[in-house]
Amino acid sequence: MTRRRTTANRSPAGRNIELAKIHIAAADLKLIQLGDDSAYRNMLWSVARVRSAKDLDESGREKVLAHLRSVGWVDSKPFVRGQGPKPQVQLIRKLWTALGSAGHLESPTEPALRAFVKKQSAAYHPQKIGYDAPELLPPKVAQRVIEHLKHWCKRTGVSL
Repeated sequence: MTRRRTTANRSPAGRNIELAKIHIAAADLKLIQLGDDSAYRNMLWSVARVRSAKDLDESGREKVLAHLRSVGWVDSKPFVRGQGPKPQVQLIRKLWTALGSAGHLESPTEPALRAFVKKQSAAYHPQKIGYDAPELLPPKVAQRVIEHLKHWCKRTGVSL
């Protein structure tokens, strides 16, 4: 008796489609930027304990795709002119920029922001390691990071 494959995920074509979706989602969420894919590789490690998507098995690909959807990626979303990042991510960046412009940050760079987000979100991460970028924060955790930045602005007299 021959076993039938019940899902496309078990075929090589299904695997390739899922890997393509993972890479598209990572690019959409800005995890992969020119010459720097460390946030992407860290996400793979924190979600599925691999450093490369090619090493994901079927359940790993499902976990990674579920995580990417939970942080805001929408599969096959239609193009909408003017559509940008989530409002919470925009506010985090705006507050960070304001603190940097006022001279209250040692380094107002993107890597410094990512390190700050990772440290602030560690207590709320399932493995307690923190989220690698503002785009990866679940809404409740993003709000906590925003509140921390607002208190910092208020304490230092930075206005928006």
